[in-house]
Amino acid sequence: MTNAASPSRDRLGRAVLRGLLDVRPSVGAYPAAAAAEGAAAQRLAGAKVYEFASADYPGAAQSDVFDTDGTTAVGAFVVDPSSASPPITAFTFAAGAYQILAVPGSTASIATSINGAGLIVGAYQDLAGVAHGFTDRGGTFSTVDFPGASSTQAIGVNDAGHIAGSYFDAASAEHGFVSQGGTFTAINFPGATSTAAAGINTSGDIVGAWSDATGTRGFLLQAGVFTPVDFPLATDTTAFGINDAGDIAGYYSDAAGNTHGFIYAGGAFSAVDVAGARSTELTRIKNGGSITGVCSDAVTGIHGLVGR
Repeated sequence: MTNAASPSRDRLGRAVLRGLLDVRPSVGAYPAAAAAEGAAAQRLAGAKVYEFASADYPGAAQSDVFDTDGTTAVGAFVVDPSSASPPITAFTFAAGAYQILAVPGSTASIATSINGAGLIVGAYQDLAGVAHGFTDRGGTFSTVDFPGASSTQAIGVNDAGHIAGSYFDAASAEHGFVSQGGTFTAINFPGATSTAAAGINTSGDIVGAWSDATGTRGFLLQAGVFTPVDFPLATDTTAFGINDAGDIAGYYSDAAGNTHGFIYAGGAFSAVDVAGARSTELTRIKNGGSITGVCSDAVTGIHGLVGR
């Protein structure tokens, strides 16, 4: 969801996650204005420099990387996003090799997070077109469904195996959730029309996004208290990942509708943009400071990223 006052913008590629956490990069209609606005935001918040390596599934036009445990990156790829209903397939990338993550009974799948023990979580669509969350423990898959939900997405997992995500109710309203040992708790930002939880650290601090009629903003949920996460001058902000130091990774839209990554650490925001990319989004920041995300190139390609 975008701010009603924002200019029109194009989202590139195929939607991967449903709802607030649609990670397709966006490009505004006025590139020159976008560049100026991005520069202004960086002066306000400070720019952070990373060295990025792309993670592109062979033959895919769209690759999204959501997380890494330092040795294995997880995400999803689409071979031809321009086709009417291109399949989305989860993958892992380790030691220079790509591997499809074959989720049983799925017609589409996404791997969204991996913890220090190698537990992978994500979402898949079944033969009836219903979305479920999943866990993968060394090749043993289990389904994650919020009780009574019409669909569920598992999006983040911490080293204790606690899962953050979102679900949709019978009225198609989106809500966040956390699952601890199989016990589910709904997460709803006060006054929001939609809420989605995306990341969780070892302390149980959760980040995500919420929306109302004015747009989408990020949040931090810590010890039961919500704190907004809004990049300066942004029209929309999404907080996606959080490490054990409380550093937050995410992305924001500027006034021209262009997407940029950000890091929030030590009480300050830093803009993160891949050199030469049309747009950048960050999905995780790890305890060692490495990051993952997505960027779009000068044409229409979407690339997964791992940065240090």
